[in-house]
Amino acid sequence: MKMSNEKRQVEPLYDKNVKCIFCGKHFKTKKVRSTFAKSFKTDSDFCPHYQEESENPLYYYVNVCPACGFAFSDEFSDYIGALTKKKIESQIADKWDRSFYCSDRDREKGIRTYKLAIYSAELAEQRHIVFANLCMRLAWIYRKQGDLDSEKRFLALAAKEYETSFINTDFAGTAMTEIQILYLIGELNRRLGNYQESLQYFQSVVEHEDRSRYIKLVNLARDQWKMAIEEYRGNQQSEPI
Repeated sequence: MKMSNEKRQVEPLYDKNVKCIFCGKHFKTKKVRSTFAKSFKTDSDFCPHYQEESENPLYYYVNVCPACGFAFSDEFSDYIGALTKKKIESQIADKWDRSFYCSDRDREKGIRTYKLAIYSAELAEQRHIVFANLCMRLAWIYRKQGDLDSEKRFLALAAKEYETSFINTDFAGTAMTEIQILYLIGELNRRLGNYQESLQYFQSVVEHEDRSRYIKLVNLARDQWKMAIEEYRGNQQSEPI
């Protein structure tokens, strides 16, 4: 008897049991196994690139309840007040067309789940860090698609939400640290051509009190700082007199 013939082949996707934080219904939704979620390249704003489109974890970041249509990531707060529930009920649940996002997703389905989650986060009054992470990941998907206008639109929204999150320190309790958020604000502004803002935030990273604990990030900030200066000078020289 050969064990290899009996051994079941492991699929990239698995079913995760999820409870909707709005209606309380339990459902199963697809996620990518960590062994398959390995990127071959990472951009300077931490955007990962994967070989197989069908195994892109970005497409499965958002959970969409098939019963009520509320869309949420694992970062959402599960507290929803009574008045907020009424808004969600009238704006999402009552209008839900029973679309199903719990199985395999392609890029277009992934994009739709993010837009649903951003709208759900707005109605549910989620923290700015939640908005920022949704917008940034959606921008990454548009980058892969080659849609530069949509990418920049959501990068700008992400930069704004990260900045507000930093000011209000509402990222506390998440996996992100202050120095990481400062770097991202700087890098997103560089990509958007906001060079003065970019340089200010990169400087904050380089001079941060925790810089000795984040040597790689500080070195990356220095590299992007130099790039921002070069890009700024290049734009100045190319402007017509």
